[in-house]
Amino acid sequence: MVKEKIRILIRSPNWLGDAVMALPFLENLRTFYPNSYMAIWCRPYLIDLFRAYKGIDEIVICPESLRDLLSVSFKLRKRFDMCFLLPNSFSSALFAFLGHIPDRIGYRADGRGILLTKGIKPKRDVHQIDYYLNLLSILGFKPFYCTPRLNILADGEAEKERLKRRFRWGERPIIFIPGAAYGPAKCWPAEKFASLAKKIKGKDILILGSIKDRPIAKKIIGLTPNVSHIFDLTGLTSLSSAMAIIKDSSIVITNDSGLMHVTAALDCPQIAIFGPTNPKRTSPYGDKTEIVYHPVPCSPCKHRVCPKDHACMKAITVEEVYERIIKVRGQYGGLSCQRV
Repeated sequence: MVKEKIRILIRSPNWLGDAVMALPFLENLRTFYPNSYMAIWCRPYLIDLFRAYKGIDEIVICPESLRDLLSVSFKLRKRFDMCFLLPNSFSSALFAFLGHIPDRIGYRADGRGILLTKGIKPKRDVHQIDYYLNLLSILGFKPFYCTPRLNILADGEAEKERLKRRFRWGERPIIFIPGAAYGPAKCWPAEKFASLAKKIKGKDILILGSIKDRPIAKKIIGLTPNVSHIFDLTGLTSLSSAMAIIKDSSIVITNDSGLMHVTAALDCPQIAIFGPTNPKRTSPYGDKTEIVYHPVPCSPCKHRVCPKDHACMKAITVEEVYERIIKVRGQYGGLSCQRV
């Protein structure tokens, strides 16, 4: 524990899931520097995430344009004593350097070593949470393990209630998250989500995701013409209202996605479907996630679009996911399923 009051800036990862997996790093940092002023430097679409985490004193927006980035860098001058750079990009180190932050700490990657005051070689084949925590070893700290945790925001709760009045779904719905920002390779086929929806009775089903996920949601809806208890909310929620909806759900069925990590951080039960990615590196922390994964010879891979036959996802059957739901329904309560 360091008692002096210092000002720390943390450059957040850019992906939602990675940002959630960075929360244990922030928790450790707050413990090691209890008297510090901590600010997170993040993309605009992550504001609600860090508003829902109570360990941050300030959110600094990282804009998209080069001109605005330079402007923010100059505004940071002399404001912070230390900056942790969680992304491995050269640009994140450059703008911290231009901000004249005395201590710039991160992995030596992307040719940015000269811009860092403290850097180490990237650690391979570890969970992403451990990858971030390992940065603390530069300062001689031994990190402790903790599960990411988020709180529900009042504006998100109000937005959820407005949507609930509009669509009139019942209590404790089931959530489908059929998209993935990284690309369609991480997506369980819409046909399988639709078949699963037909087997679920007694609970409304809400499809969550961004507006980019609307095509797959519409496909699921189109394949379930006789299922009246399924509602498409893609593109209609902010991150804060999506969190409020997830928190009120009975179970979430999701691909490896940012909202999968959000669900775990909200301590909600879920079935997480993995295909081209390795759950050993990016699975959610916590004990309420059931992972479905069938590694094939070509997985894990980094393809956004599968160049073959999507064998990793096709190997996961509707019956298998259904059985996982059956397995935990006693714990979650109120879920009725019908065998076909």
